[in-house]
Amino acid sequence: MSDSKRQQIIDKVKARMQTITTANGYKTDAGQHVFTWLSRVLADSELDAIDIRDKTCPQEQSSLSLYTNKLRVEFEAKTKAASITDEAAREILDDIYKAIGVDDTWDGLAENTEPIENNMDIQQSDKIAGTTTIVVEIEYTTEKRSF
Repeated sequence: MSDSKRQQIIDKVKARMQTITTANGYKTDAGQHVFTWLSRVLADSELDAIDIRDKTCPQEQSSLSLYTNKLRVEFEAKTKAASITDEAAREILDDIYKAIGVDDTWDGLAENTEPIENNMDIQQSDKIAGTTTIVVEIEYTTEKRSF
């Protein structure tokens, strides 16, 4: 059985995020720790990291046999850098947008990728940690009753 188009897109997204390294011209090495639907707390040694979640996917019928899918993908990037955590979080934010911009059709699987929103949060309880979240919408077409 072949993977759904949605799974193929998420596989491409994850692979692209894994290219985020300073050796590839990015500001951070967040691509060394990329996850999908992470369900545990990350160890300090795993930071910087990116967690990818494909949360919702509204579908509209675009013809008798085709649907337009608008997959909402959330990238949650985590960092710890003590006094410059906010700057480090912004660098990962920039890196994720740069990686998406390499090819926003994900090797032709999608028509387009549009940013929806982004936000940042810095926590300073027992240690300083930053979280940046980016939400994008990936538009792609499938045959009726598939995703």
